[in-house]
Order: sequence, then structure tokens, then C-alpha cells
Amino acid sequence: MAYDNVMSEPFRSLYTRKREFPSRVKTELEKRDRERFVSIIEPYNRAGSEAIKQLRDEVGQSEIDTVTPNRSIKELIMEGKTIFVLSYLEHFLNVVKSQANPMNQGGLGIEDYKNIKLNFSEVLITEGLLWEINNIDGNTQFRQIESEAMEDIDKEIQALAENEPWNDALKGYNDAFERYLNGEFDEQIPKKLYYSIEEVLKIICVDEEGWTDNREQVHSEYLNLMKENDFYHAHGATVAELNQFLESLNRMVAKVSDDRKQRHAYHDRTYATLLIHQVGAYLYFLINRHKEY
Repeated sequence: MAYDNVMSEPFRSLYTRKREFPSRVKTELEKRDRERFVSIIEPYNRAGSEAIKQLRDEVGQSEIDTVTPNRSIKELIMEGKTIFVLSYLEHFLNVVKSQANPMNQGGLGIEDYKNIKLNFSEVLITEGLLWEINNIDGNTQFRQIESEAMEDIDKEIQALAENEPWNDALKGYNDAFERYLNGEFDEQIPKKLYYSIEEVLKIICVDEEGWTDNREQVHSEYLNLMKENDFYHAHGATVAELNQFLESLNRMVAKVSDDRKQRHAYHDRTYATLLIHQVGAYLYFLINRHKEY
């Protein structure tokens, strides 16, 4: 058959692909993240020691000794499992908050707590850690905002973006992701994400399959072309779902563009995370369905 003679890239196994295109987001702490947390808390030895005592009271001395036989704060952060380290950092934040002296007379002040919390949040955002800091019932806590599934999708999208004809179409997704990692949670994220899906639909319907030569149609017309040509095959329900999602995203983009007062609504990391994950999943589905087709 014709495709037997087509030149292709050398096969790369899952092991190599994961090394070539590491995800830009993660749920597990890596060495650099841990080092940044250590540098933030180092000036606060007293609070750090009290936090270890509180964690010991919660989990038991044997758990502490397993991670850090020397009972070292740095060792605990560098060697402990992610949940254990974040638990310690929760205790640390709450100790600093409780010790903060509103008048800042010779001790910790409320500004110390605010600055530490802000610095922790910066690490989470800029390192792509899918956690955020919340205040719940007066306590400062970490909350996971996405699952490992977002990591997997981003790895796959990065790999797809390396190849024609998808690299230009996926630029919007990658630009949105860069804004996300820079902490720029604004109206540009939904705009750039919508652009990527729109471009992928055009590539499939116009450039690859030739179902139309009109690149100015609305997304619903491209989706109908896919349905008419049995593009989805066993995924019939996806047509309505994807159309509904794109209409919602399109309305969002139009509303933000027309009304500056709406723009503050998108300055939210959790919402931006949800959008990027959803769009990434749809992009991955469309491109892989095209390969199968």
C-alpha cells in the first residue's frame, strides 16, 4: 500500500517521548521546587522547628525519623514525599501566622506571613505545581487543583506541536500555557486557546481532508463537516459536546473583548487550569482522531 513507502521519523518509545517532552505541570515536588521552599523558610528557624514538632505530634516520631534521622528541616523538605513535605509546609505557615505580632516588635509580623505565603504561591505557579494555597476555617492549607491527567495531556500536545501540520495551530495553546506559568491569568488565555482549536479544525477540514476550501466558517460548520464525513465514528456524542464547549469558549472570548469589566473574572488560577486542561484534551482528541481517520 502507498503508505508503506512514506518516509517517517524513527520510532521513539514511551520512555524516550516522556524524556523529550516533559510536562510543564506536575503534582509531585522536584529538586528545584524543594530548594526554593528551603530558601524561603531558612530565615525562620524558630517557626521551622515548631512546625516539625507539630508535624511529629500529628504523624509520630518514627515517620519524622524515617525522612530525616538528623531531624533537619532541609533534609525533610529535600527527601520527604510530596504530601509529607506539603504537610510540613502547612504547619510552618500556620505557625508563622500564629506567631505573627501585629506590631512586629522584635518578632514575626503579619507581613512576614503574607510574604512567605506569597513566595510559596509563586513557587507553585512558576514551577507548574498543580497545588494552591487556601485559607480554610482559619487554617492555611494546600489544595490540589488538577490531576496527573493534565500532565499527560501537556506532554502529548508538546510532542504534537513539534510536527507539521500542527505546530502553528498549537501555538495558541503553548502561548496560553506560558502565560499560565508566568502567573498571567487574564483574558488572553481563553482567546489563545480558542484560536488553537479553531486552527486545528481548519487544518483537518480544509487542508488535510479538503471537505471545504472556506477557512472563514464558524466552528460549528467545521464540526458538522466532520460529522457528515463520519470523522467521529464511534464518538458520535462528542460532536454535540465539543460544539457546546466551543460555543461557550467563543462567547467568553467575545464577552471579554467587548466588556473590559469582565476581564477580572479570568484572573483566577483554578479557572485557567480547568480551561487549559479541557482545551488540551480536545486538541489531543481531534488530532489523534484525524490520525485514525
